[in-house]
Amino acid sequence: MSTILDRILVQIGDQKIIDKLLSLSKADLNSLLLELFEKQTDKFTPVDVLKAYQVNRFSTPSDIDPAKFHALETQLLTAAQKMDMQTVLLSPSAPFGSCSVFGCVDQYNVVSALRGTETLSDPSNMMAIIIADRLKRKTESNTPPLHYATTARAVRAQALSGKGFFAHFGLFCMVSSGKDIGSYACEKELLKKHLNFYKELLQEHFNAKLSIVLRKRGGYTDGDGFFDKMTTVVQTAFPDTPLSFDYDDVDNKYYQGINFQIYMETEHEKMMIGDGGFVDWICQMLGSKKERCLISGIGLDRLLLFSE
Repeated sequence: MSTILDRILVQIGDQKIIDKLLSLSKADLNSLLLELFEKQTDKFTPVDVLKAYQVNRFSTPSDIDPAKFHALETQLLTAAQKMDMQTVLLSPSAPFGSCSVFGCVDQYNVVSALRGTETLSDPSNMMAIIIADRLKRKTESNTPPLHYATTARAVRAQALSGKGFFAHFGLFCMVSSGKDIGSYACEKELLKKHLNFYKELLQEHFNAKLSIVLRKRGGYTDGDGFFDKMTTVVQTAFPDTPLSFDYDDVDNKYYQGINFQIYMETEHEKMMIGDGGFVDWICQMLGSKKERCLISGIGLDRLLLFSE
């Protein structure tokens, strides 16, 4: 229990109040919280709203030029469509727990909301949920694999500082879904699809080249064999692309088997703009070990800063 929470429980005088609230149904808890927020805003004045804005990093606007930002979104989505990817316009809200339930991020680092929602913090999770829903309802099939892409403004609660880090930021994400057909054939196809997109994007639109860092992760029974096969795929499909390796933090459980970092290189500068890897989210949602899912994404704000 955190020191802050401990202090609050002492002030309320009921150490079991959290357990009591959790015993309520989701609908009743939501109604209670709605009433609480209603009572809070009854006390607010316009001056209070201005003061809240001045100290709240989540609601202040970005310094990024909006015209350049939306032009970049259009550029990326158009490029994705040309590579036969389905593009999706996401809601700014996601189902409550859409990241933390998969073990991707602590719920404290997500801006939680009411009515069973949270502020969108990772578009790749949301697209995986959409794909899983469509597969379960049989409105889509992932044989051959499905490829989705989107851009979105995401909000995260952890405080990060430095150039290119914001409380809210733009992301371009791709999520691919397929079925295991043996010999890691599905994984090979998905990996080549994503890396080829980024290579062509940087070459054609930014006069830059792609470089890749491959990072080994757990999650596959034949971890060494899987990593070696994915390495061979990258070396064979992208022989002129600089490739390096990072074997630290192998037990990181966000990605399965492999994680790739995407770097943008120009004549004068090199910067990491995104990453990707295999995840088991659709497998968990559908209860099928045959499901394969590759996600990747790049930061739009960082890409614009790099291009200045």
